[in-house]
Amino acid sequence: MSYPSQRAVAAVVAIADPVVRNTAITACYRDLALAVADLTGRSDVNWLAFGAWASASAGRVIRREGLPLGLDPGASGAVAEGNRTIIADVAPRFVRWLDEVSRAGRPTRTALEVAVADPLFDDAPDLGAAMAAYQSALELRALAAAEELDEEADRAVAELMLLGNVRVAAHEQWIADALIDDAMPLGGLFGRIVTRFVDVVTPDGPLDVCREVPAPSYLGGARFPAVLEHLRQVELCELAARFDHAVAGEVVGSEATTWECYEERMGFIFAFFRAYARDARFFDAPPAPAN
Repeated sequence: MSYPSQRAVAAVVAIADPVVRNTAITACYRDLALAVADLTGRSDVNWLAFGAWASASAGRVIRREGLPLGLDPGASGAVAEGNRTIIADVAPRFVRWLDEVSRAGRPTRTALEVAVADPLFDDAPDLGAAMAAYQSALELRALAAAEELDEEADRAVAELMLLGNVRVAAHEQWIADALIDDAMPLGGLFGRIVTRFVDVVTPDGPLDVCREVPAPSYLGGARFPAVLEHLRQVELCELAARFDHAVAGEVVGSEATTWECYEERMGFIFAFFRAYARDARFFDAPPAPAN
């Protein structure tokens, strides 16, 4: 299993040029995504794969592509700092888990427990919980594989992977909150206007966060994968209630018309992760920036 070391992550974070750094961050996310997928499988997209595409989205703002003409130039710098801050916070903790897995020779529960017992996780309970959800998913997948994965086991794996993704997002968006406030310093109407220029890069093209999450093309018209049509896992349903996301198969209210609002962002992200949960295209590299 190949993945970036702690030293490699630190080197990426230390790059001075924000555009060059963004490209390196996007690549680092993807390398970590593929390493975690070596453990959990590729039938469900992990947060790091989504993170690579989100970093590509941030790159468009960092390069000031498609922003309103009157936008404070500091907004680009704030997004660049957020791009740096989030990978500096999240990546070392994933690397810590992968290091223990490498030492153990396989993804054992003990390897996870040793990793999350590190003081590195003291102020990141959601990240520890996310990795525990991924661990449970890979254990269930391995158990079911011996007897052929049935529909209920497949549903449980999908929900556990979605739970892990939303847990990471809850932590990451909490870190991002102050940085987003810096990017939209006036808030209110100004924040709503700027939000109109916020989109998320996906294999289907950019998504406008001011609109409800659309049905992704890979599902042929369905909103969510069949295994996630109606959520059942208790912790996942609790998070859905926290972020005003319906456990049934609908996306009403998933739009984030004020991106600076944590709860609105998380409602959109929850619906987005659920819709694209099994879109393997997210393991591909995001489109390179135009020259």
